[in-house]
Amino acid sequence: MGEKFISAKLDIVFKKLFAENTDILKEFLSDILDIPIEKINGITVLNPDILPESIGEKSYRLDLLLDVDGKFINIEMQVRSEKHFGDRVLVYWSKMYSKQLDSGEPYSKLRPCIVITIVDFDLFDHEDYHSEFGVWDVEHENKLSDKMAIHFFELNKIPEDIEKNKRKELWLRFIRAESKEEFDMLENTNVAGIQKGIQAVYKMSADERTRELIRMREKALHDEASLLEEAKEEGRAEERNSIIAKMRDKGMTDEEINSILFS
Repeated sequence: MGEKFISAKLDIVFKKLFAENTDILKEFLSDILDIPIEKINGITVLNPDILPESIGEKSYRLDLLLDVDGKFINIEMQVRSEKHFGDRVLVYWSKMYSKQLDSGEPYSKLRPCIVITIVDFDLFDHEDYHSEFGVWDVEHENKLSDKMAIHFFELNKIPEDIEKNKRKELWLRFIRAESKEEFDMLENTNVAGIQKGIQAVYKMSADERTRELIRMREKALHDEASLLEEAKEEGRAEERNSIIAKMRDKGMTDEEINSILFS
């Protein structure tokens, strides 16, 4: 596969890339949300900081919260599947939407809230890499509100063949890429934002401080995954011990139990 570089699918790289390069972020949003770039007038990153002292915390979030022309947009990169993941994303959207109003303020002041979640695992049982959710009347297909949009993009479902006119796919391939061969292929598509993004990734790859932050983040994610696996194993062990106790209560011998459980 050739020389490996850091990948934007790691949340700390994703946030650093887009928070520090709003020109790249503008092109990304234009293509991923199908908004003409000339209609994006202003982007403010509301949470640009990456706190080194928090990188090692397993629950530390590295999402991007944006104010884009009066709309709030939250972007999150997620590499590991979680139970009830859809519910978690819905909670994020609801908090972003509801916290806009102080007591006594009219609902007319509520701004649209958009969530973009990019995942490095299979989330839905269909082949499309993009799923969009809103609030609809399921029988009559009437939209209740245009102030909610939740987008999921699944990296595993991106086609391998690159078509230069499919800019959503190109951006997602860029986020997934981690080798020189992949970056060279993407640079040849002549998408200016992606070309700038690749150069930013190269710069981060060469920066020792950034690589140390990435190492700390990867360790935290690995430790979290290991703890979850240990918890599952402990849960399975407790369940197995409970079953064995019930078998013994029924008068079964250890030999009979072993032959059933471990044969």
